[in-house]
Amino acid sequence: MPCYSYVNISISGLVCLITSLQFQCFLPLPQGVSCLIAATAFCVEYLLFYFHSTTHKGLEGYYHVILVLLIALCISSSVAGALFPTSFPVDLCNGIGITLQGLWFYQTAFTLYGPMMPTGCRLKGDDIVCHSMDYQVRGELLANFQLFMLVFGVLVAVVVSYVFSVSRFGHSHCVSLHAADG
Repeated sequence: MPCYSYVNISISGLVCLITSLQFQCFLPLPQGVSCLIAATAFCVEYLLFYFHSTTHKGLEGYYHVILVLLIALCISSSVAGALFPTSFPVDLCNGIGITLQGLWFYQTAFTLYGPMMPTGCRLKGDDIVCHSMDYQVRGELLANFQLFMLVFGVLVAVVVSYVFSVSRFGHSHCVSLHAADG
């Protein structure tokens, strides 16, 4: 499994290099191609975690399934970015998906391997073991709640950022209307 991790990190680094702004001056790529390259990197990550999560059962497997779903959101939003390269909602969805994926990595680490382990479950060797099925279901419900709170928090941050931007810089549609009137 570590070999796949190194391959994933190498491909992700290559994608970051190709899609970076400094590299664009040497090899100019249309925005749609950059999004497809990013979608390819997310597909590699999806396959890595999909096959990695098949070895995990129980609560740890559930956290990995949620991670795989968030990676699928990143793939679909990157492909949509290739199809609609000038769409702000698609770019916003892509940013939200990537943010949620990163936050879920931290949430998984804090919950399964840190101080937030659900009651009735513990780390035994390399596995998460729950004392009974009730504790495992409770842990899965906790994971659902944690994901909901992350989604809610990211959406609140997006709305607050939007309100701040509009109050500070104005709405582009309103600015163009005022410019046309004057």
